[in-house]
Amino acid sequence: MAKKNEKEKKDVKKKSSVSKKTIEKEKKEVVKDATIITKKESINSKKNAAFIERLGAFLIDFMIISIVVSFITYPFVNNSNYRKLNEEATELIEKYQNGDIKPNTYINRAADINYDIARQTGLSSVISVIVFALYFIVYQYKKDGQTIGKKLLKIRIVKSDSTELTINDIMFRALIVDFILYNSIALCIMLFVNKNAYFYTVMIFEVIQWIVLFISAIMILSRKDKRGLHDIITHTEVIKENIVIEEVEGARV
Repeated sequence: MAKKNEKEKKDVKKKSSVSKKTIEKEKKEVVKDATIITKKESINSKKNAAFIERLGAFLIDFMIISIVVSFITYPFVNNSNYRKLNEEATELIEKYQNGDIKPNTYINRAADINYDIARQTGLSSVISVIVFALYFIVYQYKKDGQTIGKKLLKIRIVKSDSTELTINDIMFRALIVDFILYNSIALCIMLFVNKNAYFYTVMIFEVIQWIVLFISAIMILSRKDKRGLHDIITHTEVIKENIVIEEVEGARV
């Protein structure tokens, strides 16, 4: 009887040992299955782009568009007349600097030359405005707030309130800082006013355009959110794009 009891106790201990080993093995398998590995994740950071990055993107875009416009408008420009007018303008400046002519004479003659150049390049100006609008408004909208320059420097226009960027936002920005509004106004003035009115009116609008750009540049350099006047008016901002790669191992549930 005693031997039988001892045998039963040994069998119980053996079963208990096997059960513990099975439980530990199952626990290890659960822990192994619960390991999470996060591989690649691409995100847009909310870090605002610096002034130098925005300026670099604009210069790249301006260079690209200038080359395109030059190729398109070349057949429509009378190079001999255009060259002659530029030579007259250079000669006039030299005479004024040397004191050979009075300020009034210089202004009147400069007004005539500038008006003649504008008339000579009228069709080219129309084509230029159209190309600039297509690139800085339509193309940039279709590319979700990026031009070629912005793409190369990995920056993008977004709404500051996280809503969807609209074509109106892009259009107002372009009109303010991309010379589209100024060039359109100068073209209209050339068609409907005389030489003197053209010279002074265009000069006023050009000064306004450069003042707006200067204010925007100062704001981008001085503000923490690096937003310019055109950003605030359109409720937009320019941010950097980063690709973040994360890898997490051994996370348990």
